[in-house]
Amino acid sequence: MKWCCNADRILTSAFKLLDRVIKVLEPFYAALAAVLVLLDAYVFFTTVIAQVRVSEGPWWTALHIGIGAWLLFNVAWNHALCIFTHPGCTAHVELQDLHAAMRALPHEWRTCRKCNRPKPPLAHHCSICNQCVLRMDHHCPWMANCVGHYNYKYFFLYLFYMWAGSAYSAAMSWRHVPSLFALADSGGLTDSGFLPFLTFLLACSVFLALAVLLGWHVVLVVSGQGTIDALATYTAKDARDASVRTVNPYHLGAARNWQETFDVAGPLWWLTWALPTWRRKRGNGYAMPRVAPPAGGHHSSFHQHYYHHVHQQGQELV
Repeated sequence: MKWCCNADRILTSAFKLLDRVIKVLEPFYAALAAVLVLLDAYVFFTTVIAQVRVSEGPWWTALHIGIGAWLLFNVAWNHALCIFTHPGCTAHVELQDLHAAMRALPHEWRTCRKCNRPKPPLAHHCSICNQCVLRMDHHCPWMANCVGHYNYKYFFLYLFYMWAGSAYSAAMSWRHVPSLFALADSGGLTDSGFLPFLTFLLACSVFLALAVLLGWHVVLVVSGQGTIDALATYTAKDARDASVRTVNPYHLGAARNWQETFDVAGPLWWLTWALPTWRRKRGNGYAMPRVAPPAGGHHSSFHQHYYHHVHQQGQELV
């Protein structure tokens, strides 16, 4: 028993040290992400576009410059907004408002053992930021920030435009690859040939990695979940009684989930969600749209088992 207690203290200290290291290094990760994007953009606009101008003429050149500029702007815009937009936390909410919301849904709220404040559904305590983040998805070192209620849409749009931009960069840089090998065989390899090839390899790597990550977040958005809650639900699946109906009360349907996440409405929401925006996301992150309980039922009994297991597993994951 004493050995177990010592091991637990050692692990706790190790995790605290890791959190401090991440907090110190994450500005460098965010800067590195920006530098890699700028390097790719530099090669594209100085080398790739120069070849397009010679081989395809001014009209195609203007088109590719426009596409490249649009992708670069959206990557940089959403990266910056995700970094500098606070995700939202319970410390910024009046305590009386939290208690009022907690009384309305007592089975779905908890009290944070670290903040000693009411913790809403989908909120989690970030050990790196040392705060309970509203609708927390995860802490991202590449953003030097938590991803939560107010900045998740910027994080998703960053992934989307990085994925699209890396695909476009790889496709445009590929035209240099055959000539690169010819130059290497003849001994005439120069930076103008090597840099596009390096960009091609980098773009392909980023495209493949982000395809997986973006696909995961598409699933999360359409199912009305965050990363922590989805993993907790999966982990708790075997522990749940198969006869108990466990429904996510914030799964409003794929289309409504998408509109709510990106704060869009109207007949063209399926296009406007991807447009750059700086407007603060509506809502407060703790009183959120929910599905109605079954006929004759109540929200508390309808979702009580779901939250019991998700919260239990979520505490182990955060």
